[in-house]
Amino acid sequence: MTADLRALGGADPHDVLGVRRGASPQQVTRAFHREALRGGHPDTGGDARAFRRLVVARDALLTTPDPGPVQAPGPSARPGPSAPPSASPGTTARPAPPPASADTNVLPLIVLLILFLVGVPHVLLALVIMLVP
Repeated sequence: MTADLRALGGADPHDVLGVRRGASPQQVTRAFHREALRGGHPDTGGDARAFRRLVVARDALLTTPDPGPVQAPGPSARPGPSAPPSASPGTTARPAPPPASADTNVLPLIVLLILFLVGVPHVLLALVIMLVP
């Protein structure tokens, strides 16, 4: 990544693409396309080095992680096992419901059931035709 940033020649990626700091990925992509259409693309007669600068600037802006809100570590942010919630006496804990992705395994069973219901009568009919004179 640092070797690629050298292609910018010390220029700020925001200045190369003409976007403000904190621009959204959609704004960065639009600015990249705009600059490429202005003659930065080698297929349209642009300079290959100039296009490389655009690509490096776009990649640098799109791959930079966005720092989220920073939380100060507090007593609840302490690592370690958490205490289970206290249950009232005489109650039992219910098991967690199955994940939603468990329904995706039903489709192959439905297809096999349909094939079985359609295929078995045909096989039986073929056997009857062969055995009965």
